[in-house]
Amino acid sequence: MKTSYLEVDNNEIIFQNFKDTRVVGEFIKVLNGLIEQRCCSAILNFKNVKEAFPNVCVPIAGIIENLSYRGIEFDFYYQSDYLKQIGIKQPFNVSENKEVLKNGSLNKIWRFDTPEDAYVLVDLFSQELQQKIVCEKGVIEGFEWAINEVLDNVVQHSGKNFGYVMGQIHNSTKHVVFCVYDTGQGIYNSLLKSEHKPQSPSEAIKLAVREGVTRDKKIGQGNGLWGLHQIVRENLGMLNITSGPSCYKLKNGDEPKTFDNIPQLPYDNGCTIDFQLEYNKPISISKALGGYQPVNFNLENLENSQGEVEIKLRDRVSGVGTRVSGEKIRNEVINLYNQSNRSIVFDFSSLKIISSSFADELIGKLVTEYGFYGFNNIFKLKNMNSDIQSIVQRSVAQRMIESFGEQSH
Repeated sequence: MKTSYLEVDNNEIIFQNFKDTRVVGEFIKVLNGLIEQRCCSAILNFKNVKEAFPNVCVPIAGIIENLSYRGIEFDFYYQSDYLKQIGIKQPFNVSENKEVLKNGSLNKIWRFDTPEDAYVLVDLFSQELQQKIVCEKGVIEGFEWAINEVLDNVVQHSGKNFGYVMGQIHNSTKHVVFCVYDTGQGIYNSLLKSEHKPQSPSEAIKLAVREGVTRDKKIGQGNGLWGLHQIVRENLGMLNITSGPSCYKLKNGDEPKTFDNIPQLPYDNGCTIDFQLEYNKPISISKALGGYQPVNFNLENLENSQGEVEIKLRDRVSGVGTRVSGEKIRNEVINLYNQSNRSIVFDFSSLKIISSSFADELIGKLVTEYGFYGFNNIFKLKNMNSDIQSIVQRSVAQRMIESFGEQSH
């Protein structure tokens, strides 16, 4: 058997790509056939897989781990370094991979087992996004609120208490994409125990994205999937919710669509939450959440006594010696300014020296970005020694000369 998504030769499954979500459905169909034949092993061939999107590799990794627990053995053929790095064979357990986390949280499949795991991931996802891309107002806050709620839903309502998550930045299309998957009871079975008692899996998903719908009011208020839905709609992004045999799709703010007869394993209702935000489009969090404005704890922690956002450069883990570090901090402060519209203070206290490349990437490029007068209105530099002053002045002067030179042509 061969399709556009995979090829099957006896118990060998050859994947054609990891970019189309239909691969997941085809994979499940093949697995169901093997289970019916009482086959206890399968070969997974990845020779054609060059890259992977979260909404394909996260559910597939979760399914593989789930079936492994049930006694089915998988052999992995032609697994590229890229697939090994993202964790398709064995997702990264948060508590056991602190060193891996330090090197970046994106582009990896994470397994979270506790609320503490979820908190660590949300914090690092948000931090990495702010350091890698500049987002329009409300995008970071909207993402944080949404991913927090979705991961908490898995821990509280899935019945399994663990799940899988992966995120990516797609710079070419200005998208942030995330997928969360669990092998639990599914939305239908969860709400069946509530006062709502949905008549079908598709009705259950429609109920779940309504405000105030929850399995148990003692556990939550039922605003998680509703809030995610509203944030994605406000951003004109994309949301797919697949649970059991049903799928709910929202795209570009259009009328949502539901589909039934989605392939599923015989003992796995599960749930996949796949969402995409456009980071070049602003989000009004207050409008999306019906007037509610979440507290931005990151901003509060950085606020000084004058109400300014203060960045103590000595505390930055990335250091002050490389261009990469300068770029991370520059992206972060632009995002902080977009979120708060407050003055940003760079505190150089306790630093003896910084590199010229760091100064150029951080200060020089901020001057170019906002203009000389705009920079002086937004940013303040304090506690610089004479050596650091000289390095910063030289970097700014060179950037200004370049900028004027380009304008004169």
